[in-house]
Amino acid sequence: MRDFLGVDLPEAVRERIAALQRELATSAADVKWVAPARLHVTLKFLDEISYAQRQAIEERVGPLAGREEAFRLGLERIGAFPSLNAPRVIWIGLAEGTERVAHLAQWIEQEVAALQVRKDERPFAAHLTIGRVRSARHRAALVQRLREASWQPPAAWPVTSLTLYHSVLSSSGPRYTVLSTFPLHGSR
Repeated sequence: MRDFLGVDLPEAVRERIAALQRELATSAADVKWVAPARLHVTLKFLDEISYAQRQAIEERVGPLAGREEAFRLGLERIGAFPSLNAPRVIWIGLAEGTERVAHLAQWIEQEVAALQVRKDERPFAAHLTIGRVRSARHRAALVQRLREASWQPPAAWPVTSLTLYHSVLSSSGPRYTVLSTFPLHGSR
C-alpha cells in the first residue's frame, strides 16, 4: 500500500488554485499540473506500508488528532523547488497555520517511527504542490509567468481533520482514495 497523511482542501480553494494553474499553463511549459481534485497538503508520505502498519497508524493517529485543536490554514506566495529560476516543483506556500502544520508533521513522524515507516530525509517544508516540471521546454516563459502571476490567495479556512490517503499510480496520474479521516479537537 502506498499511503500518506495530509490535509484536504475546500472546493473554493481548489478552484482558485485551478485558475492559477490555467494562468501558468499559458507559458506552454512542459508541466504536469496536479489535478484540482488531488490537491492537498502532505503531512507525511508513508510510502509502501503493510496493512498491519496502516492499522497501527490509524490506531495511533486517531486519538492524537482528537487531542489537537482545529485551526485555520491559509496560502501565500507561489514558489518553486529548487528555485524560481530553475523550477522542478511548483508550489504555493502556507501562511496562517504553518506552525500547526509543521507541528502535526513532526508528531506524525515521531509516532510512525516506531512502526518502521521510512523516515523523511529532508526537513519538512510546509507547501502545497501544484505542478511538476517535466522538461526545460518553454522554461523561460514559465519563469516569467511564475514571477508575474496575478495570484491572490484565498481566505484562510478551518482545518477540522487529518486524512489518510491511499495512492495508486497510473499513466494518467495518481488516484487517491480516502482510507480514514481523523477529526481534530473542537471540530465536532
